[in-house]
Amino acid sequence: MALTVKFEAENNLFVVHTTGVLVRTEADAIKKQVVAFIKTYGRAKGLIIIDEGFLSIATFVNWDDDEDDEFLQQHVDRLALVGDMKWRDSALLFLLHGFVPFSIHYFKADQEAFARAWLHS
Repeated sequence: MALTVKFEAENNLFVVHTTGVLVRTEADAIKKQVVAFIKTYGRAKGLIIIDEGFLSIATFVNWDDDEDDEFLQQHVDRLALVGDMKWRDSALLFLLHGFVPFSIHYFKADQEAFARAWLHS
């Protein structure tokens, strides 16, 4: 599995780890879990950690937004990404940085603590 998610209800935070090749079916399954978390606990912040074993995003796949994406765009306050800087531009483009109604910031792989601080500032 390329994606895993853990929830920190006390911080209204979801933490996604990604490794290998990101595929649509796994992304959709994680989004459904995040949507359920938000419906239970309210608006949330997200932390995506691009692990060292991350390879790429599946190509030739329809990545168009769906109803879960629309819900998340309305209920996420901030999103922090942590990973190797070689993924920075691709990740920000994939997540439509600048086109979603919340702040997204990319941090270097060794800056998870800074990312968490930014999320809660």
